[in-house]
Amino acid sequence: MKTLKILYGLGLTGLMVFNQSCTNLDSTVYDQADAGTFPATESDLNSVIGSSYGTLRSFVDDPFVLQETTTDEVVVPTRGPDWYDDGRWQQLAKHQFTPLIPTNINGAWEAFYRSIANVNINVATLKASSLASKQTTIAELRAIRALNYYYLVDLFGNVPILTEDSPAGNPVQSPRVDVYNFIVKELKEAIPQMRNESSITMYGRMSRGAGHALLAHVYLNAEVFMGTPRWTEASAECDSVINSKLYSLSSNFLDNFAVNNDKNGSMRENIFVIPYDKTFATGNTFQLRTLHYALQQKYGLANSPWNGYCTYADFYSTFSDQDARKKMWLAGPQTGSDGKVIQYDDRVDGLRHDVNFTPEISALERALAYQGVRFQKFEIQTGNLVTSQDNDFPIFRYSSVLMAKAEALVRLGKAAEALSYINQVRKRAGVSDFTTADLTLDNLLKEYGREFAFEGRRRTDLIRFKSFTQKAWQFKPVTDSKYNLMPIPSVQISSNPNLKQNPGYN
Repeated sequence: MKTLKILYGLGLTGLMVFNQSCTNLDSTVYDQADAGTFPATESDLNSVIGSSYGTLRSFVDDPFVLQETTTDEVVVPTRGPDWYDDGRWQQLAKHQFTPLIPTNINGAWEAFYRSIANVNINVATLKASSLASKQTTIAELRAIRALNYYYLVDLFGNVPILTEDSPAGNPVQSPRVDVYNFIVKELKEAIPQMRNESSITMYGRMSRGAGHALLAHVYLNAEVFMGTPRWTEASAECDSVINSKLYSLSSNFLDNFAVNNDKNGSMRENIFVIPYDKTFATGNTFQLRTLHYALQQKYGLANSPWNGYCTYADFYSTFSDQDARKKMWLAGPQTGSDGKVIQYDDRVDGLRHDVNFTPEISALERALAYQGVRFQKFEIQTGNLVTSQDNDFPIFRYSSVLMAKAEALVRLGKAAEALSYINQVRKRAGVSDFTTADLTLDNLLKEYGREFAFEGRRRTDLIRFKSFTQKAWQFKPVTDSKYNLMPIPSVQISSNPNLKQNPGYN
């Protein structure tokens, strides 16, 4: 019997291939099988693709950190002995990262390449099989790989392109434009073969609509990635999603992030999500990252929260009181079951304080524990006896397609046409319609912030709007344009001499 064994020598430190199943694709996972007959059944097929989806769950860790804590949207102040962590949170906030630190940069690099390696193994497995329907699933896997490369080209620029046909050994680094072209080619070839449905079966999987949404965002950022805008192409990809009639906005914004967002109908808006389960698909720990320690009992949590992630006062101020999206924040005095404001002893000043979340943060290096408005966009799962929650994490929502369509039209000088798209999003939020006079790039960027806060995309949006390094916010001055790209991690360069550092980093 011919046995299929695929070994990867990628020159990536710490690279492992995880065969994990995401919530909706649980099945037996194989590491050896007959290359001609496996996979032969639907169960076999799920065991192949489930592992590739499982690797995406690391997105909410180091990749999320780079996409959010480097921006005007999320800050992690040092609070006494907590959240110093070798200075990484201060370095991320101030744009002082280097090829060595913080280690989240290398963590993100390895997370994406770990996922790519898994996809490549599974594509090779399917190509060697005799399964009649394998092309549809191969297309689905290629879209997962393209998603990983979308984040890699965004974060690092010049990166190695690895497929199932790549030879073992240290990969060669490809120019950013070549990586962009590879992503576009992969998606244009894969999308026609992908399943064109929005259903329970496809929930948490790459459908044709998800492929179009991804390609729309690749085109939306084309000017950053390869120097030439592709607004017309971005608009057309959005049309493919919109005209499919498979998706619509949820009536309640926060339903998209609820504990039961796999069952409450939000799949009509959530085009592609990373599924999480507190037991079988762990990793969503946002409630612990943001809540104050003293709120453990209020929410019935088995573990004490970590009192970290919060937002800046200026960002919080962009939400009007009429905006339904403002409910994503936890602000003001926090009361217990007795109706009294919860108190705690602060380890910074030694005084007793109310847990009263204020927008103002006095210092990045020495903040009081109550300072900073907290995130509750992902519904806090009360009575939770483990660290993870059940909320699934949206990557592409129908509102992101509507916003991308509106932006593309504005960039093309068609602001009047853009109104119907952006105002669908604003109407759901309960705020007044924009007029053509309102559709400035600055207002578009603010609307992106209000709609997609805490969804792992703020850095990308700021760079596209030329605001990531060019503008200052609390704790961060205007910074060198080299920070629009992350440095290639030193540990990767040490293990692969074919890798060259991004300009400006030593």
